[in-house]
Amino acid sequence: MEGRWSARLGAALRATTADVTDRLAAARGDALAIRTPEPWSYRRLHAFVAAAAEALRRAGVQAGERVAICTDNTLEMPLLVLAALRVGAVAVPLNQQLRAEEIRFVLQDCAATTLIADDGVADEVEAALAQRGEGAALRCVRWAPGSAAAAADPAQALEVRLGDAAWSRPARVAPGDSDAIFYTSGTTRFPQGARLSSASLLAAFTPLALLPLWPRYSVVHALPTAHIMGFAAFLGFLLGAAEIHHLPRFDAHRVLDLLEGEAIDGFLGVPTMYKLLLEAGAESRDLRSVRVFASAADVMPGPLIERFKRLGRLFGRRGGEVPAAFVEIYGSVELSGAALARVSLPGLTPAAGGFVGVPLPGYRARVVDPQGRDLPPGAEGELLVQGPGVFQGYHGRSADTDATLTRDRRGPWLRTGDLAARTPLGFIRFVGREKDVIKVGGYSVFPAEIEARLQEHPHVAQAAVVGLPHPAHGAVPVAFVCLRAQAPRLTDEALHAWITERVARYKAPRRVVLLEHDQMPYGATGKITRRDLQARYRDLLLT
Repeated sequence: MEGRWSARLGAALRATTADVTDRLAAARGDALAIRTPEPWSYRRLHAFVAAAAEALRRAGVQAGERVAICTDNTLEMPLLVLAALRVGAVAVPLNQQLRAEEIRFVLQDCAATTLIADDGVADEVEAALAQRGEGAALRCVRWAPGSAAAAADPAQALEVRLGDAAWSRPARVAPGDSDAIFYTSGTTRFPQGARLSSASLLAAFTPLALLPLWPRYSVVHALPTAHIMGFAAFLGFLLGAAEIHHLPRFDAHRVLDLLEGEAIDGFLGVPTMYKLLLEAGAESRDLRSVRVFASAADVMPGPLIERFKRLGRLFGRRGGEVPAAFVEIYGSVELSGAALARVSLPGLTPAAGGFVGVPLPGYRARVVDPQGRDLPPGAEGELLVQGPGVFQGYHGRSADTDATLTRDRRGPWLRTGDLAARTPLGFIRFVGREKDVIKVGGYSVFPAEIEARLQEHPHVAQAAVVGLPHPAHGAVPVAFVCLRAQAPRLTDEALHAWITERVARYKAPRRVVLLEHDQMPYGATGKITRRDLQARYRDLLLT
């Protein structure tokens, strides 16, 4: 018995993103893995991934090439990512909300040789390809399941080739090889591609493959899998033997229907999703089957945590009146997902002041001053994190990498750019964001990127983007703009429409406010002071 367990442990710890579905199919076979709502077994998932990988090989994709995947947020999105990884290629997931200019930039920045896209993003992808002009050849593969056009054109339709019976072995991946590039908005005008390895993506999850299939637990997954949080959650649930109810997009009423009617054990979302669930009538539903609620990507307000804990039951509908647990997760793309967590158990009120957590197994955290010296408990400084999920660096940006990673004999530390303090008991208390990042529905929006885009307009002289409180969505971006002298008459509505066409929807300012130059606040060095704008217009969206 001990030898069998040791063999399973060794197999789990040796898993890579190239062979993870092979191992799961071998261990779990026809057991149910996902409902979409149709059932997908582990064997069926592996068959899809292996056949898609073989189709990519026959299309000419080789190990080490960069394969961009830009599709709607269907179940096939993360499976196509795993297919690219099975070939040994570097997968580059693209958010389906990206605009043509953003898609073009990513394709050129990562030097992608293959692009997989579907009809849902066809217009933006076609515009992006038209903007590319001359450059490295790009192999375009169309993902069009069930369409007549796909059947008529097998050279361009990946779906047609999924019936191939012969599968090659998965690529051999070294722990330190670059495995995927997840793009995040940068602190400059350009997005940055974080290079992640197989080891960093799987380090926190491979032991989950040892979990038995019974008792089963079920979760709702309605996160974008082109985003690191959504992809890491999907991978973790898959390895952890959860029955995944996958939704291509978040719909509060649909989620509540599932939580109430399907005896769901867990739900993971972002704070905005929880607010929308309340607006959709969560407190009038029977959610007692939910044992654990979880949140990530932004700080969850304590009162909101308490309201959802009271709606669930830690031991299910038949397990008495013990409230559910609530888990808050701290992480980023540079951490390959999660690194710290706070668990709010029944009877424990969330601490005031936002996130207070502890590092996950394998992670360490420090709070340091500007010189990198450790600070005593209570003192505020920059949060540094070390652990198996720390990324390899930003693709093609060694200066940004050097500014973000610092090393000691145990490996690299990530300079998170977030302000924190250590409590007397050793917990990490999140204080604020040193970077001017705005969290919108779990996505990171950096003002510098949107400001640079606004200043591409021929009549814009200056632009400042800040996060302002919104009654339903937390902080959302708002742009304050000064026009050039003698510029033609331009309305804020027209400028809002202009920028919305050029950036992803979640990045687009909710309002554009035109100011005279003497109305824009400036600091001693002549820089616009965003804090003054935030204070002056704090109630702009609340009235």
